[in-house]
Amino acid sequence: MYFKSFITYKKEEINKEMKTKAERNTRHYKEIRKAVFIPGLAAFSQFYMFQPLLPSLSESFLVSPAISSLVVSSSMVGIALGLFMFAFYADILHRKKLMLIALFLSSLITILSAVSWNFNVLVVFGFIKGFLLSGVIAVAIVYISEEVEVRNVGIVIGIYLAGNVLGGMWGRVVAGLISSWYDWRIATLFIGGIGVILSIFFMRLLPQSLNFNPQKVQTFQKLMYMKSFLKNPLFSGVFILMILMMGTFVSIYNYLSFRLEMPPFSLPHYIISLLFLIYITGAGGTIIIGVLTHRIHPFGMLKILLVLFLIGTLGLLVEELWLLVLGLSLVTFSLLGIQTVINKIISQYAIEGKSTANCLYLICQYMGAGGIGSSTGHIVSEWGWSNFIFTLMGFILFSLLLFIICARRYINTYKLIKEVS
Repeated sequence: MYFKSFITYKKEEINKEMKTKAERNTRHYKEIRKAVFIPGLAAFSQFYMFQPLLPSLSESFLVSPAISSLVVSSSMVGIALGLFMFAFYADILHRKKLMLIALFLSSLITILSAVSWNFNVLVVFGFIKGFLLSGVIAVAIVYISEEVEVRNVGIVIGIYLAGNVLGGMWGRVVAGLISSWYDWRIATLFIGGIGVILSIFFMRLLPQSLNFNPQKVQTFQKLMYMKSFLKNPLFSGVFILMILMMGTFVSIYNYLSFRLEMPPFSLPHYIISLLFLIYITGAGGTIIIGVLTHRIHPFGMLKILLVLFLIGTLGLLVEELWLLVLGLSLVTFSLLGIQTVINKIISQYAIEGKSTANCLYLICQYMGAGGIGSSTGHIVSEWGWSNFIFTLMGFILFSLLLFIICARRYINTYKLIKEVS
């Protein structure tokens, strides 16, 4: 009798929990769906806006291309450090408040960046902005998974990721165009101002968390998860691969503007800014690759995408603009496809500690983008564009070989464990 009562009680608790989750076509679901597009749009427009402005910053502050890229890299290092902190503390902080404060303060920092009196101050502002934006990246998907009914989580996450992609593209294009017509400071003020406005809309649209339960900080358990993932050949291989691939991708976008301003292209700045519209091919990449991973094993899909990435990077050596644009489109498609596949590998193969694995993946992604994204600028300055591209192709080939070896070791280890058991 007691056992039946207990079962009935648990069913009632589960049903009660399910009712608080936003189901499709309900007002609660529609409000969440509208709101989750905003944080990615606001955050990533601020995050990537300086990439097309690097030539202007280089000229304004009299620094080399490699030094100018520190404005972008400092934001990425700030995000990586912020993500490491939020890996331990995100579960004790209210989701909506954290995202809202992060968006609003980062927008104010972007506005302050417009009045930077020297380059070092601009770099410091970039680091602070990145650290703040990590608060959005750390909990946005967690909020969705907690608040939306499980059958519709994928749709809402897709909307959030679309905001990320379009935010990165919008920030690059608009900042580049305004800078070419007026000044980089005006462009920065505009993007920061739009960020403040979007923060206000986000505050009004996003419903409060109904299923958030603050949890104790479990530092030891998190560190043990991190240690186990770093010792796992599959995950360690994926993390190193992501460091190199994101570093390669950001390097290309950091220094492409310098290349296109020089002969034989000699393009005006507003045309170069419009080339960042190519980034929308990445949005298509996430959708197409997401569908294909249901038919092709993630390991095989990742190898195919690395080969496509290599071909696209090779296309950046040519001096025909249409071929270079084609190569850049392939690079963008491949990289965002690689991110989609790695997310699937983490969700599929991380039996425990999925959030910790995802955190390590994001930290590696932004550390690679920040470190490699700046250091390769010295190759462009000292040895030219061709040697720069050959270096990046070396990173891709190494990543492909590394993943083949790590995946094989993981499969062999899994087979051995299965035979022993």
